[in-house]
Amino acid sequence: MDEQRPPQDEQVGAGEATGGAPTDGQGAPGGDEGAGTTSMRYSRRRLLILGGAFAAGVVAVIAGIRAFAGSAADKVGTVLSNQFGPFPVRSVEAVPQVPADQWQIEVDGLVDRPLTVDHAAWTSLARMEETVDFHCVEGWTVDDVRWGGVAASLLLEQAGVRPEGKWVVVHAESGEYFSSLPIELMTDPKTMFADTLAGQPLPPEHGGPLRLVVPVQLGYKNVKWVTRLEVTDKARAGYWEQRGYPEAAPIPEG
Repeated sequence: MDEQRPPQDEQVGAGEATGGAPTDGQGAPGGDEGAGTTSMRYSRRRLLILGGAFAAGVVAVIAGIRAFAGSAADKVGTVLSNQFGPFPVRSVEAVPQVPADQWQIEVDGLVDRPLTVDHAAWTSLARMEETVDFHCVEGWTVDDVRWGGVAASLLLEQAGVRPEGKWVVVHAESGEYFSSLPIELMTDPKTMFADTLAGQPLPPEHGGPLRLVVPVQLGYKNVKWVTRLEVTDKARAGYWEQRGYPEAAPIPEG
């Protein structure tokens, strides 16, 4: 991974593409809970680097992992876990300890009807499922990740986005991690807020109770532990964007 690219997770900087394998950007010590039958694969570049590291021995492996994570990740103190498991996780903050039935999400900013959606209201919303590949900026992908949740467009429609609302700033529970996405991406039929993974409640380390899933963007745009959608007239540099990463993070071809 280019050292100037964000770490792999959803919240910490991971990637996602036309599919959805969980790369937790804001992840936490993670494991493969909920990974189901998903599998992880590496790009040719990553395989070459890891192969060379193993050939050089354990010390070189550790050094290779640190290089892949990127100097920026080291500086901000991110935590990487389960690196070689089916669902790696990287975190920039502690995993929230909030029960799902106490979780709520707000929609405000340039909207006609600001919303506060609590657990009871959330469970009454129309649901969707999709199976997509999750792409990390570090060069790995988790195939066929099965997410379940609610279309992002549904929340924005209920709030009534004003004509000047062109971007949505998605905030994580701590307030430290956030990222902006254009309204066109947020209202895409495949963009969703997931609360299940492989048919089970979304594990906290993977963003539970609620995380954003944008299949056409790398993982660091897929904010975990979402509590607020702020509709704005322009993008706002988020956690990794403030550290030099691109505002747009489309899945690379090939």
